Amino acid sequence: MSKNTQKKGMATERLTMLALLTALQVVLGNLTQIPFIGKQFNFGFMPIIAAGALLGPLPAAVVGGLGDFIGAHLFPAGAYFPGFTLTSAIVGFLYGLPLHKQQPCWIRVAIAAVLGMIPNLFLNSLWLSMLYSSKTYWVWVTSRAVSYLVEIPVQVVLAYLCLHGLTRIKLPASIRLPKKETKA
Repeated sequence: MSKNTQKKGMATERLTMLALLTALQVVLGNLTQIPFIGKQFNFGFMPIIAAGALLGPLPAAVVGGLGDFIGAHLFPAGAYFPGFTLTSAIVGFLYGLPLHKQQPCWIRVAIAAVLGMIPNLFLNSLWLSMLYSSKTYWVWVTSRAVSYLVEIPVQVVLAYLCLHGLTRIKLPASIRLPKKETKA
């Protein structure tokens, strides 16, 4: 097999994974809404974290942004607002920084979860205050901060289990996560 054919195969594998994770983000981000302290909790972060770990920061930003855009149009909960799509893309990028091609570990996953919560907390609070024409930005931040503090440990546990599970799946070499070294 020539190098060109190998590169095309790797690109096809990565594009296919990107599309699958985007579709999964649309479904998990919109059909699994659970009422939570002052906001909705969903599992849409899981495919974005997987994209960050498997594909890198930029593809994870695409999964986050495109998943939000498609989800907002397929399952509208009001008028579309592009700020939330921007936040989702930034979160995807930040997930990919500590996780890309790394063995899943609790600390790395916790760092990714905290990095993802920062734009969610501050930017989404800004978008909400703009949407509702209110001058209560800090009220949005403080009311949502409590839910994010509770949400972070849940995200860390679920993301770690997801990424650990991905190390056990036989994926193409171009998107495989490294396995933990076992001592014989």
